[in-house]
Amino acid sequence: MERNLSFMSTGRSVILLLLLLAFLALSPGCLSAASIGSVAYDGENLRVQVTNTGGPEDAAFQVSAYRVQDFRQVEVTREILPFMLEQGSSTLTIPLPLEEGTYRLYLYLIIDNARRASVIRDITVESHDAGPRIGAG
Repeated sequence: MERNLSFMSTGRSVILLLLLLAFLALSPGCLSAASIGSVAYDGENLRVQVTNTGGPEDAAFQVSAYRVQDFRQVEVTREILPFMLEQGSSTLTIPLPLEEGTYRLYLYLIIDNARRASVIRDITVESHDAGPRIGAG
């Protein structure tokens, strides 16, 4: 008789666990996924492609630019752009005036005060005649 009670409580625990996992899988937060795509710099502005599979959300995009020199990184600027993240792909334009040199850009997509996506890109800004280059980083 005691074995039946033990089996029933184990079975009940498994069912509750499965229900909890199903609830988490179907909750709106789990259905939404955001990502950072291509990044381009034209000498004045950074253009970043952002993709969102969920519904519209308030979001922010942060760019931290570090100059790479003498085997160290020195922060040059940090820009935060609040925006409405729509479903699908969109391109953000962030003003980012940088002098000639080599930089490492840390890019963060922030939703509900949490980083949802991030990438690091290395760029070299040359004379404006030659145009800036973005590394594969």
